[in-house]
Amino acid sequence: MLPLENLTVSQLLRRTAARFPARPALEYQAHMWTYQALDAQVDQTARRLLAWGIRRGARVGLWCEAEPNAIFLLYALFRIGAAATLLNTSLQRTELVELLRCTDVDYLIISDGYKGQYFPEICRNLIQELPCLQSVLSIGQDGGYDGLPTLDCLMEASEQALLLAEAEVTAQDIGTILYTSGTTSSPKAVMSTQYSRVNSGIQQAHDLGATETDRFCVAIPMFHCFCLSVNLIAACAVGACLYLPENRKTSTLLKAVSVGKCTILSSVPTLFHAILCRPDFQQWDLSSLRTGFIGGSFYPPELFRQINDGFGFTLLSSLGQTEATAGLTAASLDDPLETRAETVGHFMDHVEGKIVHIETGEPQPVGSPGEICVRGYLVMAGYYHQPDATAQAIDADGWLHTGDIGYLDGNGNIHLTGRLKELIIRGGENISPAEIEMALGDCPEIKECKAVGVSDRHYGEEICLCIVPQNGATIQKAAVCFKLAQRLAEFKIPKYILFLEALPRTTTGKIRPAELSKLAQKYLNIPSYYSNPQNC
Repeated sequence: MLPLENLTVSQLLRRTAARFPARPALEYQAHMWTYQALDAQVDQTARRLLAWGIRRGARVGLWCEAEPNAIFLLYALFRIGAAATLLNTSLQRTELVELLRCTDVDYLIISDGYKGQYFPEICRNLIQELPCLQSVLSIGQDGGYDGLPTLDCLMEASEQALLLAEAEVTAQDIGTILYTSGTTSSPKAVMSTQYSRVNSGIQQAHDLGATETDRFCVAIPMFHCFCLSVNLIAACAVGACLYLPENRKTSTLLKAVSVGKCTILSSVPTLFHAILCRPDFQQWDLSSLRTGFIGGSFYPPELFRQINDGFGFTLLSSLGQTEATAGLTAASLDDPLETRAETVGHFMDHVEGKIVHIETGEPQPVGSPGEICVRGYLVMAGYYHQPDATAQAIDADGWLHTGDIGYLDGNGNIHLTGRLKELIIRGGENISPAEIEMALGDCPEIKECKAVGVSDRHYGEEICLCIVPQNGATIQKAAVCFKLAQRLAEFKIPKYILFLEALPRTTTGKIRPAELSKLAQKYLNIPSYYSNPQNC
C-alpha cells in the first residue's frame, strides 16, 4: 500500500521533473515535451496568468479540449492555487452562462471549436452578461481570435512573483471544480482539493501498475474526473507519457494506440464498444496495450469480456464518482477475468467503504445489497455554495453516500446492481434497472437497453424496457420476455417494451433515465397517476 502524500499538484510535477527530467511527459501531433520542458512551460504559463491578474483562490473556467496549451494551463492554475473550473465543450451557450454564473467564475479561457461550435463567437459578449467574469482569454493551438486576448500576448510576472505565489498554495486548497452530469436536476459544482486530486492519481497509477515506461492514451475529455486522475495525474505520478490524440474519434484513437505505441487506454463502455464494432478494428496493431480502466456507466459482463479479449489487454473494472474525486473501487491486475467482468473490484487503498441499508442506514452483511458509502481523502470538499446539498451527500460522520447500489461478496469485491435514484418501486418491491438490463447483456440483437419506471394506477410504477436494436436486427417482444423470465423473478419482467432508435443522453454520454421515462409514458399514452419522486 502506497502512503498518502501531502503534496500539491505542482509539487508532484516538480518532483517528477526532478526524477525524470529527460523522460517524455507529453506528446501531441509529433511534438514531444520532456518533464523538464513541461515544468518550464508551466512556469512560463503561470507567470503570464499572474500578470493577467489571477491569484490563489480565483475560479478560472477552462472550456478546452485535451491539447498541450490546455495541459500547460491546468498545471499552471494548480501551481498558483487557482481553482480550475472545467467545462464540458459540448455545452450550448445558455448552459455555459448558467454554469459560469452559479460558480462565480472570475476568468474564462477557451480553446478551438469542438463539435461545430465556435467558442470565441459564443464567448464574445459574456462579460456584459456576467458581472463576476473579469476577462476572457483564447488559447487556440494555432493562435488567437479577433477581439480576444491570447495567452502569448500576455506579459509575464517575475520569477520571484511566481515563487511567492507558489509558496502560498497548500494541498488543502481547492484544485478543481467539476460538474455532475445533472441527469435529474441542474448540475452541481463539485469542489475537490489538490490533496485528493494528487492522491487519487497516485493510487490509480498504482492499481494500473504504471511506471515511467508507460504511455497513456487520452480517450476521455479533460473536463471529466476520470480523465484527470486516471490519465493526467496518474501519468505525472510515475513519470509516464501522456499521449494526446488529435480528437476522440474512434479511428483517431486506434491510430494513436497503434502509432503512438500506447500501453494504457482507459475509457467509458460506449467508446470501447464503438471502437470494437469498427469493421477495420482487426487491422490495427494494438499489441502495445497493457491495461486500462473501464468506468463511467453500467455495462454487462459480456461486454467487458468482449472488450478485454478484443483489445488483448488486462481490462480493469472500477467505480468512480465526481464527488469522490474519481475512482473509489478498482479491480486488481491479478484478478481473474470473472472477477474483473462481474464486479467493480475492491475499495481502493486508504478508502473506508461500507454497504448500508437504503432505509435504515445500518451496515449490510456480505451478500446483502444496499447503498455504497465511502469516507477518506477522496471525498469532495463540497458542492460550491450549496451547503444543503452537500449535507445530503456527506453525512455528519463524513461518509459520502454515493447513490450506487451494490453488495460485497466474500472476497471483498463489490457487485454493482443499480442506482438509488433509478430504483423502480413496483407495489413496494425495489427493482434495480441494471439487473434487468444485465440479464439481456448477451443478446446480440440488442445494441443497448434501459429499464425505467412508468406510472401505474395499481402498482405505483411499472417497468418499461426501452431497447435499441442492432442495425438490421429483428426482435420479438415475446422472445425478450421469455429470456428475462428464465433469469428474473416474475415481478421484474417488464410490462412494457419499447423499441427506439436511440436513448436520450447527457453531453458526457450518460443515459437520462428521467427523460427516457417521460418519453416512454408519452409513447405508451400513460397518464401520470403516480410518480416516484426519486425518478423526477
